[in-house]
Amino acid sequence: MKKHLYIPLLLWFLNGTAQNIQQIAETDIQGITFLPGYSFAGENLNDYLGGAADLYLEYGLQKLYVNEYGTANDTVTLQVFSMVNAPSAFGLYSLSVSECMIRNIFGSFSCVTPYTVAAVHGPLFIYARNRTGSQSGQDLCKQLVKLVIDKNPQDIWYAPLLTQSARAAPFTNTLHYYKGPIGLMKGLPVWSDLFDNINFHMYTMNITTPDYNVILGRIIFPDENSLDSFIRKASPIVMSGNATPIKTSNGLYRSWFKINTTKILFMETNSPDISIRDFLPEVPDNKWLEGD
Repeated sequence: MKKHLYIPLLLWFLNGTAQNIQQIAETDIQGITFLPGYSFAGENLNDYLGGAADLYLEYGLQKLYVNEYGTANDTVTLQVFSMVNAPSAFGLYSLSVSECMIRNIFGSFSCVTPYTVAAVHGPLFIYARNRTGSQSGQDLCKQLVKLVIDKNPQDIWYAPLLTQSARAAPFTNTLHYYKGPIGLMKGLPVWSDLFDNINFHMYTMNITTPDYNVILGRIIFPDENSLDSFIRKASPIVMSGNATPIKTSNGLYRSWFKINTTKILFMETNSPDISIRDFLPEVPDNKWLEGD
């Protein structure tokens, strides 16, 4: 296995404004009814997303496109979220999918269920939902998502895995991305208190085996003081780089490795026999050290 593992995604490099989306035209697909479409941005996002708007804004939503397409027996709602960058699009995707029947037929991160098809495409999070759960409804969702991807080409971005360890490789589908307290409360509430009043962004992975459970996080802070504040909350016994598991008040064991002054690999597990060392490369390469 290669010393470093990266998951290919597509990235649109941010220029400060929402990307103009090439939308699906009636000439692109035959035999369906095009219903009126809408777009939302800024304060208008609340008109469509309601209380959920704060989560999407935390991840950097710039503009939302909503269209509906009708057939004789079904209606599909297509949402295209134009985000500030690809990690933010992936972050929303990671909080929105579960129990996928088929994964990654549209790039490295996509999920198909009877009712939904979701995909990450650069800074775009694409989400199609049908009302019946039928095969025809699922097929139309797939067709619409593929059309959005084909009409809006993006550059390639590589999302770094948290670790270069082969131990973690089977669990890439558990990868999540967080950049604020709202997303963290939704996806990983057990860690919310650790980040109280601390700015961060973070990839996490859940590793579950018959012998142990692990939550692994690659955390990037804006400055060294923020990193130190986190460590004081997470493992107050030892402030220096600590790869030895420490039992904490919740009965779990924590260990961590300082990659640089603003970046750590952090682990929580139910087993005293598992350490962060088990997920560190013998000789870390520069891509792993320098990536987000």
